[in-house]
Amino acid sequence: MDPVIIKKGKKISLAVLTRDDAPILYRIINDQEVHRMLSSPGKIYSLVEEYEWIDNRANVYGENVNFSIKLNENNETIGVIGINPIDRDGRGHVGYYLQREHWNRGFMKEALSLMIDFAFTTLNLRKLYTQVYAVNPASSRVLESNGFRKCATMERDHYVPGHGYVDSYMYELLNPNNS
Repeated sequence: MDPVIIKKGKKISLAVLTRDDAPILYRIINDQEVHRMLSSPGKIYSLVEEYEWIDNRANVYGENVNFSIKLNENNETIGVIGINPIDRDGRGHVGYYLQREHWNRGFMKEALSLMIDFAFTTLNLRKLYTQVYAVNPASSRVLESNGFRKCATMERDHYVPGHGYVDSYMYELLNPNNS
């Protein structure tokens, strides 16, 4: 089945998540190099959980939205990006992860740019925000290159395997069309 593309960029597109994405997302999220930068670094996800997430929780209208990140050249799923949760005040928490083999190639920068456009023009959100760990400077660069501003540092806030408790940086981006 061809993916349903929501936003198309030069190198990647954002597509509706399907059950076909579950096996690759299962492999990506359980890669320890990817997983240790997420909010629950000790959790091991099952394939069943990935199917259930896609079926029941990935896109609950008005509460969250998630997309697979697909390479335009072959429709390969290489990651996921989402806004979870979206609150009543028009704020959304952005989260993402990418298959390690595709790091440092500009894919996440483009995916985030497409997601920002979707969030501000389609969902009319007022603000996006997220949290990044100090030991993940690549993610900070992705955010800053897309206009996010670091607004707070939380010292020794989160445990990252191999690094111990590290600082967390809070980032935000306001919709320039809303006040």
